[in-house]
Amino acid sequence: MKIFNCMALLFKRELLVLLIFINVDSYASNENQVKTFEQQPPGIQVVSEIYPPYQVINENGELSGLSADKVKLLFHHSSVDYQVKIYPWARAYQLALTQPNTFIFSLLRTKERESLFQWIASLCSIEFSFYRSKNRPDIQVNSLAEAKNYLIAAQKGQASAEYLLRLGFEPEKNLSISYNNDNFIQMLAFDRVELVVLSSTYFASLIESNSPYADKIEPIFPIDYLTRNLYLASSLNTSSDLINRLNISYDELAPNFDHDCKE
Repeated sequence: MKIFNCMALLFKRELLVLLIFINVDSYASNENQVKTFEQQPPGIQVVSEIYPPYQVINENGELSGLSADKVKLLFHHSSVDYQVKIYPWARAYQLALTQPNTFIFSLLRTKERESLFQWIASLCSIEFSFYRSKNRPDIQVNSLAEAKNYLIAAQKGQASAEYLLRLGFEPEKNLSISYNNDNFIQMLAFDRVELVVLSSTYFASLIESNSPYADKIEPIFPIDYLTRNLYLASSLNTSSDLINRLNISYDELAPNFDHDCKE
């Protein structure tokens, strides 16, 4: 009986030692997994909206366009893996303001936005004007002050809406904020607003795509302040290594970029 008890005790001790080694090894393995996970860089996302002709979905279901093609070339040249996500512009803008390793295009570069982003690559020039319905020749605008006499639609999150708000245009009084261009073009066509803010290139894309609204509207007054360049930019908390790699690639590719973006 004593021999049996001794053997049982020895077995228990060996089993306990084995369990201790198993637990230590398991903990070390888990710790290594955690360290490996923590060392992985955060995902790199590029956010944008559909905005012809700068960002469109082509016949193959892929993102393309005057700006999109340059952005894809730039990331490819930099050997940077990324994921493109399409959102309403206001959502894309908010993500690029707050999320690390997040890039956005095509973003109008203004002095008010200068300190909010890291500006990487100039993509295309753009200009904006007020547009009216051809059925409303009575609407006349020769200055921004005169534009305040009318109800104007502009897209939420775009520099045009930000600019008009800074000038004292008031929501629901003389400024209607919409989430996309298509909405307020229809609003203009059906006399729900009196003016809209559009880029000349977007208007040209409406004509090219045989939009039912293209022949119903016309530009009447340019907004000179918004004649600027569109950019690829990033959030302020984006990796400096990523920024440097893209800057180097842009320096090499920029001479081949047509900033006038003629189709």
